[in-house]
Amino acid sequence: MHRAPVAAFLIFMLAVTAAIAGGLGDDHGDGTDTIFFGVVQDTRGVAISNARVNVIYKKMSFVTTSDAIGGYRIAVPEIDAAGADIACRKDGYAPSAINRRPPASADRAPIEVDCILKKDP
Repeated sequence: MHRAPVAAFLIFMLAVTAAIAGGLGDDHGDGTDTIFFGVVQDTRGVAISNARVNVIYKKMSFVTTSDAIGGYRIAVPEIDAAGADIACRKDGYAPSAINRRPPASADRAPIEVDCILKKDP
């Protein structure tokens, strides 16, 4: 089999996607990453899957997508979490609220941010 060309193509497509999206985070993180997590749901509390979640810091944007139960987790290079904004979007919905909870007490503790979207009329 010719796995090397397939692997090279997949790496190329990931790089192109990152360039288009403005940056990609991951959900693993390392010791210096800032981790955001939470859920995306509608105003009735129903999970919204495949919503786009952006962590915006200065001129950088890191993107992930909510999973089947509305959850997301994204690790971004070390940033000042207090200066970061979170934006959630999905076709057919409009932003309603962002609920941000302060981290427990640890300096590098994950930051929980839930997004509430309302169905467009």
